[in-house]
Amino acid sequence: MDISKKCKMAKVISQDTFDGVVLENVTEFDMSLEEAVADAIREFESQGVLLGMVVKDGVLSDDRRSVIHSVVTSIEGLKSVAAGGTPTLEEVQEHLATLATQCSLSLSHRILANKNNAYDVLIKLLQTCKDNGAILNACLKTLVALTEGNPDILNSEGIQLLLQLLEEWRMRSDALDVSELLAQWCMWCCVKHEGNRQSLVAAGAMGSMVALLQAQRSNSLVVRAACRAIKAFTLDDDIRQEFGNAHEHARLLAEGNQLIGLSLNLINEFDGDSETTSELLGVVRKLCVRAEYCQEVVDHGGLKVINDILVSFPDHAELNKQAMSLMKTVAGNDKVKDGAMKAGIAPLLVAAMNRHQNVRGVCEEGCGAVSMLALRCPTHAKQLEEAGAGSAVLQAMKIHPKVVQIQKLGCMAIRNLASRMPENQASLKAQGVEGAIQAALEAHGELVKDVAKAALRDLDLPVEMVEQWRGTGHEISR
Repeated sequence: MDISKKCKMAKVISQDTFDGVVLENVTEFDMSLEEAVADAIREFESQGVLLGMVVKDGVLSDDRRSVIHSVVTSIEGLKSVAAGGTPTLEEVQEHLATLATQCSLSLSHRILANKNNAYDVLIKLLQTCKDNGAILNACLKTLVALTEGNPDILNSEGIQLLLQLLEEWRMRSDALDVSELLAQWCMWCCVKHEGNRQSLVAAGAMGSMVALLQAQRSNSLVVRAACRAIKAFTLDDDIRQEFGNAHEHARLLAEGNQLIGLSLNLINEFDGDSETTSELLGVVRKLCVRAEYCQEVVDHGGLKVINDILVSFPDHAELNKQAMSLMKTVAGNDKVKDGAMKAGIAPLLVAAMNRHQNVRGVCEEGCGAVSMLALRCPTHAKQLEEAGAGSAVLQAMKIHPKVVQIQKLGCMAIRNLASRMPENQASLKAQGVEGAIQAALEAHGELVKDVAKAALRDLDLPVEMVEQWRGTGHEISR
């Protein structure tokens, strides 16, 4: 059928428009539902319409006069139950489970739920049943599914409810899932939404999340969820905002909540729990935005923690990556860098890179750590090269030739290893460093040009440096 008139110049359409065309295909052209949906998709896409936010898995009503979506019927069911007063778990459980499942399918399902007031329905249900752990648990699971990748729905009422529930439930041991789900809800409200982050911080959510971390410090699931929520406060990922408050939020967490010391203490308490340790390391790394915070990590035994992790969990790639990432971050402080080298980080770093050379994240963080440790420190560069850092970096670049970040960080590491160190230059040349750098230049061009040419220059290898501007010799007119 020709639907060009319905979508002329259109780039997006509503759910009702799509469902209407599907229904027309069924009733007017006697198509099956699957055929009707496929035809509608084909016709709309041929007109340049974007269908990413349209749900395409509806079913026909018994009378074949409407398209029904499970996400909508579950919301209507919740509205009907709530209208009768305080509901029981049996009355809402199925509706909540269906809505959570549907919201987990795609963003388009969550958008459709938004348009049918799912958020308001769930908030009212939470307020009505906030003392009922079973309903609260089921409702929060659904709200988390609705909010994932969809943070715009949060409002002031939701913020106050989140804080109230955190206050009331964080010390209770009869529903630990509630605490975990509250942390997950908080995290998804913050991801890619600077406005939500600032509103939550202003309302005291960061302090509440740290209090949850302390109150449930023996429960690994809650600790992990709280760590992810805390890290979300330090993100700067909202492209709609020119500037974010990530640095200020990190400062408040480090100074106002003493979170660096708490996190490192918890790492020691969770000795042997690699997943929880990894999340806690991520929190510490996010807070090291100033030189004094890097020093605070050392004061609380952070260097020993990093070394112990690389020794105790040699086969855990993700944990090794987090330890290297923290090392790279705290090495921005020269005193910390000196302490790390004296503590014997070099051979541990190289061993981890060699063991996990096929893991992109480990290679990326390893190259970054080598680069930072060697920066402006010929003595460190010598120790690192003797430990095999140059070979590990080159191997990472050769195994991951298409990963731009590894090529960039690898070139930076090579440059810092070679700078003002003739013996390192000779060692790196013997290992074929020029070929690796030239391969990076050929594969990625402008993306790596500056760091690659700087590495070639400091290796005393042939390099073409383009002069961006040259004076003409004439006096500047005033």
